[in-house]
Amino acid sequence: MNALAGLRDRLTPAAPSARQALLVEAILQFLCDELGCDPNELHPRSRFETLGIDSKRALEFKEVLEEELGCALRTTLLFDFPSPESLAGHVVGVAFGEVTPEDAPEPQESPEERLRRKLTKYDL
Repeated sequence: MNALAGLRDRLTPAAPSARQALLVEAILQFLCDELGCDPNELHPRSRFETLGIDSKRALEFKEVLEEELGCALRTTLLFDFPSPESLAGHVVGVAFGEVTPEDAPEPQESPEERLRRKLTKYDL
């Protein structure tokens, strides 16, 4: 069964403060099902790229989220919000009218993430 099936129906009655955590859980379960991995291998801050999510899978995942939540999401969603935690925060805002995909602020990258990205670029 798709872990994201009926997602909007599950999130709508939840308290706004609980929606992000519920979505993170659903995303992690979906990833476990799709990637065939153990739930203990995933963390809310796991980066999609390190989990093997390529651009094709990212687009497919975005389309599933759009369908289940009934909202439009940006094409670069999983690259702009590279972890289940950051993705859930943004998607809950878009799905429940707090932000629009075009008006959403760009995610802030921590100094550690910037350094990791630069080192990866040079294969270090």
